[in-house]
Amino acid sequence: MTSLRVSEAAALIGVSDDTIRRWADAGRLDLRPADNGRLVVDGVQLAQLAQEIATESPLAPTSRASTRNRITGIVTKITKDTVMAQVELQAGPFRLVSLISREAADELGLEVGTIAAATIKATSVGIALP
Repeated sequence: MTSLRVSEAAALIGVSDDTIRRWADAGRLDLRPADNGRLVVDGVQLAQLAQEIATESPLAPTSRASTRNRITGIVTKITKDTVMAQVELQAGPFRLVSLISREAADELGLEVGTIAAATIKATSVGIALP
């Protein structure tokens, strides 16, 4: 069983330590003392809460599409040339960069501050431990 410190759980969910403690007070999470006395949360319970929070989010995908990996964020930078556009999207702590045609960027009306969704479909995705 993976146990995470309150600060680790907060960072993974993208909230403050105080929010984790408030959720524990409200019964949304169970905190227990570890051997060293620090409060920890069970990784499985945190994963379930993360999924619950994602579905409650106003940024959760509402359209139907075959691409399952859809991340909503805000456009932070666009670099265009005559043919291509590099679009940077900030989604929580994650920065996504996509190269699309300039024509597509213009048709979408993309500009800094636009809310947009990145859809990701890859044949290979690597996972690493921090």
